Amino acid sequence: MSSENPFKLLDQKLEAAPPELREKVMADVSKAKLILELASLFGDAIPASINDLFINKKN
Repeated sequence: MSSENPFKLLDQKLEAAPPELREKVMADVSKAKLILELASLFGDAIPASINDLFINKKN
């Protein structure tokens, strides 16, 4: 085992990510956001709309 303290490495200066990697990560994040929004739509909005259609409302 190494006796080097890994927490001392946290103080070192961070390097900038390459632009290609940054673009790929941002594209993946936007895809994940789209999937979450679609899941929210089909998970919440559509069942609530169908439920509203079948409820007999007295007016």
